[in-house]
Amino acid sequence: MDNAKGKTPVVLVVDDDALAIKAVVQLLTRRGFTMLSATSGREGLDVLANNPVDVLVLDVLMPEMTGLEVCHILRGDGRFNDLPVILLTGCDDIETRAAGMKLGVSDFLCKPFAHHELIEKINNQLNVRRISADLDSLADQL
Repeated sequence: MDNAKGKTPVVLVVDDDALAIKAVVQLLTRRGFTMLSATSGREGLDVLANNPVDVLVLDVLMPEMTGLEVCHILRGDGRFNDLPVILLTGCDDIETRAAGMKLGVSDFLCKPFAHHELIEKINNQLNVRRISADLDSLADQL
């Protein structure tokens, strides 16, 4: 599995539930992703500041800083404008989804989720990034 630069895609999962992180990391590592993890929004921002990441999987409900607060900070920093964010939320949480859309969240995933659904959503975001990079390259050539 390769990203737009021909390297193994890097996924950062941020969740305050250590068992949830462990399950996601194991699943995605077996699928060929390079995994990074953080147990808080602050820690996630630190990881992003120091590592190239292709997709962010972000829990909404966390102590200290919510996933929406993390998104707000990311979208205010030009380095992360194009970073796909998959927000983990409750299926019936319309207000959170609306707030996420305003912050440029790429996709949503309802907890609990099926493993294949997470993999599909990550692969979709990687494809969108690859296509966008290809279009930027073509535009530069024109």
